[in-house]
Amino acid sequence: MRPRHDPRSHIILTAWLCPGCDVAGRSAPENEPECWNCGGPVVVTARPSVPAAEPAAGSPANS
Repeated sequence: MRPRHDPRSHIILTAWLCPGCDVAGRSAPENEPECWNCGGPVVVTARPSVPAAEPAAGSPANS
């Protein structure tokens, strides 16, 4: 059985990669994903569910 997340304690982010800059990041679901480095278009790589308390929206991915 696949575990289900509680929508009140989790949010679904957009993980992405900018092919021009070779950087990655995550964006909040209400924001259109764009590169934090150049402001250009990105390739969406995943839509992870993370705890709502995790500060990730609009910040670079932790590599």
